[in-house]
Amino acid sequence: MVLVALSLGPFAMHIFGQGAPAGLEEEIQKVFDDRKMTGLAVAVVSGDSIIYQKAMGYRVPPEEGVTPDTLQEDDLFALASVSKTFIATAIMRLVDEKKLKLDEDAQKYLGFRLRNPNSPDKKITIKHLLTHTSGITDSHGWWNIDYINPSKDKEYSKSYTDNVPGRHYEYCNLNYTLLAGVIEGVTGKRFDSVVDEFIMEPLGLGGSFNSNKLDKTKFVDYYYYDESKKKRMINDYFYRQYPQLEPAKYVLGENLSLEYPAAGMKITAADLARYMMMHMNYGQLGGTRVISKKSEQQMQKNYVGSSNYGLSYRQYEGLVPGAVLHGQTGGGGGVKTCMIFDPEKKIGFVVLSAGATSAEIDGYGDIHKPLIKALYKYLFADGK
Repeated sequence: MVLVALSLGPFAMHIFGQGAPAGLEEEIQKVFDDRKMTGLAVAVVSGDSIIYQKAMGYRVPPEEGVTPDTLQEDDLFALASVSKTFIATAIMRLVDEKKLKLDEDAQKYLGFRLRNPNSPDKKITIKHLLTHTSGITDSHGWWNIDYINPSKDKEYSKSYTDNVPGRHYEYCNLNYTLLAGVIEGVTGKRFDSVVDEFIMEPLGLGGSFNSNKLDKTKFVDYYYYDESKKKRMINDYFYRQYPQLEPAKYVLGENLSLEYPAAGMKITAADLARYMMMHMNYGQLGGTRVISKKSEQQMQKNYVGSSNYGLSYRQYEGLVPGAVLHGQTGGGGGVKTCMIFDPEKKIGFVVLSAGATSAEIDGYGDIHKPLIKALYKYLFADGK
């Protein structure tokens, strides 16, 4: 098949075949306009190929008061909660290497006591953190590991609920900040360098949790809508280039929070699609195996019942007829993202958006759901 490039003003599209199916472009444009996005990147995969890719809108929108910059396919989006899958993948690689066990006590690797004061005799395991069944909550703060460290925060107990570890699901970003600390405790290396070593470099992917390593001119601006001011406000915290992240200044177990392990991976839509293909093919892309098939199957399994959560993945029904899809969505601070795939049909969808006015945290209902449904309908239905 031939790659056809279409030039369409403020957005670019690539599609394999003879052009975009009639109607697809209009449906994507409608969601873009309805949700008042500033930028949107989409990539669709089938087998081991990206069959459709599109960049739409702006990296720097006109309303910022500077020269606008049209969104390009190599621009970097912060992934929000899709970042958690990179942390989980690194954990499962350590499991494969027998350096870690899912039922191990997480505090063994953290350098501080990790116990719920309401159930002090119950250990919090690696699996509890991965599945959000740890009894830990974000209500006291999730962006700094110190919030749950008894030696750093006298109110650390506010980071816990009344739930006994392993018995109740509550989505919690702090779980994945702690998992980054576990990675550092096991390996003696920065968690972002371990992600690079295990995932990014073997697969030939750009991007990083560490903003200091990236070209800041490629960061996609994120806006959120401030109801009190009735206007968009820029949000840059995913992209901040802290001096403490420089190799000579980084302190293991302390500075990891500055990279937002639960939300801070920066990557292009195409590279995220290639990473997704590795997971879609049970831990391997081409001749490169990142994690074992067993570990990938564990990641995709549902451990928490109706919440449909695995080891950083959710299960999604109703997006593709007759299929259960796997992956993760993310949202907050002006970004809405998703990486959702079907390991049986070998198809998958990446959607990265900026500036959407959606009030939903994951954006699943009003952004990802209609876009994935449209992409499937036009690219895969009716024998395509």
